[in-house]
Amino acid sequence: MAAQRSERLVNLVIALLVTDRPLTRAQLRDMIEDYRKVSEVAFQRSFERDKEELRRIGITVESVTLDTFFGDEVGYRIPRADVELPPVQFTQAEADALATAARVWRESVLDESSTSALVKLRAAGVEPDTEAGIATQVVTGADAPSFSDLWRATIDRSQVRFGYRGGKQRTVDPWRMALRRGRWYLVGRDVDLDEPRLFRLSRISSAVTTVGEPGTVTSPEPEVIASHLNRLEPPEPEEVDVTMAVAPGVRLGVMTTRTGWDGPVPEGYEVVTGGFGGYDEAATTVLRAGGRIVLLGPEKAREVLAERIQAVVRLEEDAS
Repeated sequence: MAAQRSERLVNLVIALLVTDRPLTRAQLRDMIEDYRKVSEVAFQRSFERDKEELRRIGITVESVTLDTFFGDEVGYRIPRADVELPPVQFTQAEADALATAARVWRESVLDESSTSALVKLRAAGVEPDTEAGIATQVVTGADAPSFSDLWRATIDRSQVRFGYRGGKQRTVDPWRMALRRGRWYLVGRDVDLDEPRLFRLSRISSAVTTVGEPGTVTSPEPEVIASHLNRLEPPEPEEVDVTMAVAPGVRLGVMTTRTGWDGPVPEGYEVVTGGFGGYDEAATTVLRAGGRIVLLGPEKAREVLAERIQAVVRLEEDAS
């Protein structure tokens, strides 16, 4: 559909929606520029085609008689109920979930947005319970003072400049910010090098200044940005075989085969070997089983599991 026709259809819909009374063809022709520019015959053809096009996409233009004594005086309207979306309704549980999500963000920029969302909920007559829920917080990190400025520049699509790793100044077109394994990164075009770069926020050594006008940064397609962020992902782990003693009824979620084992195993447990996508995955499976799996080998798998358990112990000690 040509842009000019699309604009004309939008104007026709708006004209028929904003009025509380039906409009005649003459009134519509006077209100819509495209109709005014053509002859009466061309206008009549165009109007009929536009009505048909709107009907095809689900918008019905009704014709109604304006005067019961003069049936040839016809007006047009679009019933609002046919095109308006129903108001968004939240259950109390959904509102509380939104309030919990808003509480998660405590940093300045995100807190501003989440506070605005709660105000809108209350304006709509929904009173979320902001005290319910979890105590978890998502934080940008104390080592990322540049977060707020970069976040705004990314949203505003403004070019920025900052010192990086030793003070060398970088001028960057920011495309997107991303959190990977507890660290924030900025992906964008390094203007001086004229190539895409990833910047870890904790390595930014100066204040961030905006050097370009809002809206001047053009970002590539999301797939291109994702390909740069994928460089932060660890390589795919190799498939490993792990031997375990498994309690009755435990499902491992991987293919297993029964095997022999010379050492002791809990009574009733079955010894099997299963293939996992790395020792971390095997350790996660064992930990989730809550003691109903005994990891027997190989030794490397036992070391990874021991490191995971020791990390949990350290967290408990630090919290106490």
